[in-house]
Amino acid sequence: MRWMIILFAAAVLTTMSFISISREEGNKHAGEEDPAVFSPVVVLELFTSEGCSSCPRAEALLTGLARLDSNIFPLAFHIDYWNRLGWKDPFSHPANSARQRQYAARWKLESVYTPQLIINGEYDIVGSHEADAMATIKKELNKNALVKITISNIKKEKGKLQFTCHTKGDIKYTDLLAALVQKKAVTDVKAGENNGARLTHMNVVRSFKKVPASEKMKFELEIPADLQDDNWQLIVFAQLSGTLPITGATLYDPHP
Repeated sequence: MRWMIILFAAAVLTTMSFISISREEGNKHAGEEDPAVFSPVVVLELFTSEGCSSCPRAEALLTGLARLDSNIFPLAFHIDYWNRLGWKDPFSHPANSARQRQYAARWKLESVYTPQLIINGEYDIVGSHEADAMATIKKELNKNALVKITISNIKKEKGKLQFTCHTKGDIKYTDLLAALVQKKAVTDVKAGENNGARLTHMNVVRSFKKVPASEKMKFELEIPADLQDDNWQLIVFAQLSGTLPITGATLYDPHP
């Protein structure tokens, strides 16, 4: 009788364990990923200016770095504090300079500079230093992202780009940032340190917005009048609001 009781108890425990596992599996939606295995992302933010003679080399490097892996997302923020020195960068904006100063304040840097490359909101590198950039990117590509972002319902209406973002993962104390970028731009510089040069840029930030992250949110970005339909893409990334590490990113390109 004792053995029958033991066998019955073992069978009950096995059945309960199976039911528990089945319930856990059933609670996961089809195709849902564990946040720990979201694909790595590397967001490259280059702070640059057409008035800076050191910047063309950094912009060429940015183009090369972007080709290393599909999980690399390049952004060129043209700052405005060089404009007073002989050449006004047509892509410069005070908001870009303010974003760079935010990093400087976070890290207690003495000043801002160009070309500055910031990788995943955590690493400050001189924009033309290829070896440092490559080593940091390699390290970041070995880390899993904490947030997965998807973009849907994209439409253009009355000079604005409207779309919806969905997030999965850890979005506590996180902002979602959306950048409408011009994939390629060419400028003939006629004054300043690059006088006489024809400069080629990639992924120039033309419109930018930051909002607190939620699981589903709608965005609207201004579309510059001179931005052609086949020359833009959208990059959206997640960033911790206080400490500034970037925790996820995605890209939408209507004309890849």
